[in-house]
Amino acid sequence: MNNLISIVIPVYNEEDNISVLLERLTHVLNQEKIEYEIILVDDGSKDKTFKIIREAAEKDAGIFGLRFRRNYGQTIAIKAGVEHANGDICITLDGDLQHKPEDIPKFLNKINEGYDLVCSYRSERNDPFLRKFPSKIANLIAKKFSNLELKDFGSTYRAYCTKVAKEMLIYGEMHRFIPVFANMFTDRITEIPITLQPRIHGQSKYGLGRTFRVMSDLFIVLFFSRFFNRPMHIFGYISLALGLPGLTILTWLAIGKILGLITIMNYGPIFILGIILCIVAGQTMSTGVICEYLIRIYYNDKRKPY
Repeated sequence: MNNLISIVIPVYNEEDNISVLLERLTHVLNQEKIEYEIILVDDGSKDKTFKIIREAAEKDAGIFGLRFRRNYGQTIAIKAGVEHANGDICITLDGDLQHKPEDIPKFLNKINEGYDLVCSYRSERNDPFLRKFPSKIANLIAKKFSNLELKDFGSTYRAYCTKVAKEMLIYGEMHRFIPVFANMFTDRITEIPITLQPRIHGQSKYGLGRTFRVMSDLFIVLFFSRFFNRPMHIFGYISLALGLPGLTILTWLAIGKILGLITIMNYGPIFILGIILCIVAGQTMSTGVICEYLIRIYYNDKRKPY
């Protein structure tokens, strides 16, 4: 295991914050005698953000910059930074100075205790009600259905074993639910409290309009977290829910026909319904079998549980 720590910071129009963030970050890392690489991912900024990153990289060999051609969102920026990380430990934080670089040693101490993912929960939030309330609801739902005892799924200030971070297939706006994805690969997950600092420069990139997208992403993530490793379960449930009524209808009609109690022609719509239910149930079951086969190939070729 090497001693290199990778710091991944997605940024978007943060020209007023980058220099101060890097100064505080490098001060903490040098003070703790931590060998580091800082990967700043410019998510299509329209200001001087990347120019400042480039100038900082020329002065410090441990600073690197990635630049997107347009704005793809924080999830893709985090994913790109993690893919370029060379350290065994990877830390993600925001570039708006709301996450204190001085908290990094706390994360590293927890990782050194044997955890694969160390999350953070915002013990004090000064956000308006319209931001805090949807976040609270999403956290309650995620906690209930993911079986993860975490207080805050949305905070992006996290430390990972890089090997686990690279395994996570995140997309869209699913960076908020990275703990749920990580739980597919490891149960060594914990969290520590942080104090969210007020934003001084620039404007927040979050708003109430994202709430509906967050909630839809949450249900997709919870679906994958429960059935990614066993897709036959969900397809089997659906197949039984459709197949049993269909089989019951056809059995009842067959017995009635054999005993001469009914005429199939008089029950044409019900007969067709029974056939359709059985056909759809069979197709659903076949889909489940195919998914199980694909999962086996995926595990055999790519995935290692250690």
